[in-house]
Amino acid sequence: SDVPNSQLLTSSQINVINALGVGSAGLGRSASVMVHQTMNRSNDDGYAITGNDFTINTSWQTLYAGGLQDIEVIISGGTLRGEFQYVGVAKLLKAYTYGSMVDVWGNIPFTEATLGEKNPFPKFDDGSAVYASLFLLIDEAIGDMAKPAPTTNVVPGTDDLIYGGDLVKWRKFGKALKLKLYNNQRLTGNVSAQVAALVADPDLTSGISDFELRYVNVAAPENRNPAFQNDYNPAYINRITTYISRYFYEILANKSTLNTVLSGIADPRIPYYFVNQLGPANPTAQNPVEYKDGNFLTINFSSQSPNQGFDQGKSLTATGLYYCGGKFDNATGGAVGLASGTGAAPQRLYTNYNFLYNKAELAQVGLTTEDPRVLLKQAMDASFAKVNSIAANASVTQISTASITAYTTAVLNKYDGASAAGKLELIMTEKWIANFGNSLESYADYRRTGFPVMFDPATDGDPNTNLNRTYPLSFPWRQNDLNVNPNAPQQKLVATDRVFWDVN
Repeated sequence: SDVPNSQLLTSSQINVINALGVGSAGLGRSASVMVHQTMNRSNDDGYAITGNDFTINTSWQTLYAGGLQDIEVIISGGTLRGEFQYVGVAKLLKAYTYGSMVDVWGNIPFTEATLGEKNPFPKFDDGSAVYASLFLLIDEAIGDMAKPAPTTNVVPGTDDLIYGGDLVKWRKFGKALKLKLYNNQRLTGNVSAQVAALVADPDLTSGISDFELRYVNVAAPENRNPAFQNDYNPAYINRITTYISRYFYEILANKSTLNTVLSGIADPRIPYYFVNQLGPANPTAQNPVEYKDGNFLTINFSSQSPNQGFDQGKSLTATGLYYCGGKFDNATGGAVGLASGTGAAPQRLYTNYNFLYNKAELAQVGLTTEDPRVLLKQAMDASFAKVNSIAANASVTQISTASITAYTTAVLNKYDGASAAGKLELIMTEKWIANFGNSLESYADYRRTGFPVMFDPATDGDPNTNLNRTYPLSFPWRQNDLNVNPNAPQQKLVATDRVFWDVN
């Protein structure tokens, strides 16, 4: 009848991040296909997502009946007991969660949500009204964390899987979250004053600590990245469903003819992003291949080629170290399995490099007086530092300083010669590349800015591409909830129903 906040906080963080992440039951898995980072054989392929899809059903239920419910219990019980440090952390987690849900679904239950038997049929609030409430909620959270704690044993500590009870990190994250939300809605009204105040805030001058859930190489109890569990488990190895987008790969490998924004620049992060199972240890693909470039093997988006349906579980190019704690590609190949990696890579939701890329965007569009070129350089450096930190944790070779410098210098040279729109395109493209494994951020970025330029099935030149759906501007709601909730709207048309800040 009464659960300690320490247990509720841990549970809520795991449920929220897994529901938003790139594991098999996370929204990020579907969003990753929408932004053409990965592929899978499901309704996501061909933009055919529905309210009955596994990821939609599971994530909606996990958020409302799991993470958000626990968060409300922390807030109500913690307020009564004066445990305001827990209350503040819970409110920030709540603000991030609902903000992410608006960015995906648009209008959602908010004011009447998680009330249980008091209101089993919540109305759907307008996304703009939810956003307005979140700014107030973040301010409340920061104020709560500043209140005196009753005793030292009722403050977050190791039960806080994100910041380990460090309330300074939480406060900085809260302010960075406000900047993120203002950036998302910057096209719907004048937010210059709010943005300027946050950029000038001393708490944000040195960046933020990464808002992420870290995993370790422990199987009992299971503490490995959910995407690693899905794609590296021998029980699933013959039916791996996460393929790498050909479009994403070719841009990174300097082989793209469909998007030449980074032409002439090969990305040194490729061995950390993908692992080619083909190689000296595994030279032959299992079945007829749809797309192969050297040892890189995948399927094409929305394809009806004769080879599209063949199993390639032991020869496809898999997600690698950076994405899920999988294998570092040392060019030897070999079928991946649980012994190929550690599963210890974090699920990244809002990192310091995201914060810096957002600042670069705001500066580039003229909402701040900061230098967008300087911020782009800082963001790229932070992106590479994140890859290297994961590599160091896995005890594999890190990207050299010389390689990083060569890459960032080449991008900045392109930036210097670009138009204003071209400069914004480079900022958003670099952010998209850095966010491999954090696709919800990229899904919002693309709808807000139009960048990076996404794969267009209508112009890919492949006669086997068969697409009869247009790009989903939001995700469908969970159909089961609509069926039983008399206060719910009719299911949306995802090709036309935009979230409130998407005015492009």
